[in-house]
Parts: sequence; C-alpha cells; structure tokens
Amino acid sequence: MATIERRTSKEGHLVYRVKVRRRGAPLQTATFTKLSEARKWAQVTEGAVLEGRHFKTVEAKRHTLGDLIERYIRDVLPHKGDSTAYPREGQLRWWRNRLGHCLLTDLTPVRIAEHRDLLSREHRANSTVNCYLAGLPVKPDGDLS
Repeated sequence: MATIERRTSKEGHLVYRVKVRRRGAPLQTATFTKLSEARKWAQVTEGAVLEGRHFKTVEAKRHTLGDLIERYIRDVLPHKGDSTAYPREGQLRWWRNRLGHCLLTDLTPVRIAEHRDLLSREHRANSTVNCYLAGLPVKPDGDLS
C-alpha cells in the first residue's frame, strides 16, 4: 500500500514523500516535488513488488538457503574466532540439511518455527534452540548477517 505525505522541505518548498509498504518486501520511499510524479512512482513501485520484479525479491527467488549457508561458511565464518566458528558451522549444517533446498522466498517464519519445534523435540535445551535460531544467517530482508 502506498501512502503520500505532503511535507515542507528545509528550504520551505512543498514536497511529497511516498512510502510503499508491502508484506515480504522492504519499505520503499522517495520524495518528489510534483504530486503527479509521486503518484506515478507509487503505482510503478507497487506493481514491481507485486510482480516479483522488486529488487531483493528477485534475488531471493534465485537462491536457496543452502546457497546462502555455503556462502556464509566460506566468506564469514573464517573471520570469526574458533570458539564461535566451530559450533556455528554445525548449526548451519543442521539448517542446510533440513531447509537447504528451500528458495529464500519460500523461507517463512512459519517454516522456521516448525523446525524450531523439531529442534525442541530432539531433546535440545531451550538455550541451544535459541543458538540455532540466532545462527541462521538470514535477516528479514534476506541479507547475510
């Protein structure tokens, strides 16, 4: 959903700030001097998000969680201390074995919660389950942590 706010710039000019919020996509904002330009941008941006042409959504459709985990193990873990890297690698391999086939767009909070519950059923302590969740290298926008 797009919202357009009428604002006054620091220089005292009238400007229009557009915010496009869609579930599963990051907030998009832009500022325009003409209301017609603001409406046009809002319409085009909303359409792009809905059609999957939105920036990060397109990347998320190309990569699996397994791809992300392998990249994280290769590029990030070597820069961490041994006491962090060793247990984290085991946790990441657990996630890769369970959800590595999933595209990042299909990785939903519900799916992660199902696997969190699976960890609990495997008689792991709550603190261990929390470590597995914290070690998952996905932020809500799909970037590496």
